Amino acid sequence: MREPWGVNAEAQVSIVLNQAAVWVTSEHNWNIFDLRNVVKNIVQGHLAMIGYLKGYAYDVEITRVLSREREIDYVFGIDIPCITNRNQDVDLNEALLQLRQKTTGEHGVFLLRCFDDLTSAMKHADDTGFYCYRAIESLRHHCAARNNLREANKVQQWQAFRDISGVEETSIRLIKAAADPLRHGEPGTEAIDRAELFTTTWAIVDAYLSKV
Repeated sequence: MREPWGVNAEAQVSIVLNQAAVWVTSEHNWNIFDLRNVVKNIVQGHLAMIGYLKGYAYDVEITRVLSREREIDYVFGIDIPCITNRNQDVDLNEALLQLRQKTTGEHGVFLLRCFDDLTSAMKHADDTGFYCYRAIESLRHHCAARNNLREANKVQQWQAFRDISGVEETSIRLIKAAADPLRHGEPGTEAIDRAELFTTTWAIVDAYLSKV
């Protein structure tokens, strides 16, 4: 295999009783999180083909990377470090109670869809930009519904969203620029861009939720 950033590597995949093991041979000094994403793409790609042929909805979770030669033995968690560090002082009980209150009622579905897409952005490295932007679009719909702007055009809806949230248009456009290629079937987000996408998206969501 040869990744878009010019790395040559060979991967051997073994799947026994739903447990996958992948041996990657490469001279490249991998960042283990980039390696995890590459390996997941390889395995998920083949399982997607099987899913298409058989109607099976497989998913893949990479739990560990091991290299005795490089003295690496790392078990992956469920966290996204740039978000975990950013939100480490959040009082979960209080914050969750506030979100539950915001998601009740007829417009709550838009917020729930936003949170679902943020979770998908964390799970799917190549589609991070797509899910981040769709999450923000759900907030735009929520804003329009709350302010009787459902029949207004998108320009007016986005303007209302920015006015209420206080978010700069440049921040939203940064996320949109990462999403647009993915929406049209082009290659996914490069790993180097993910931290900025996450932190910018979370800042936009926080800003809006603080005003509703």
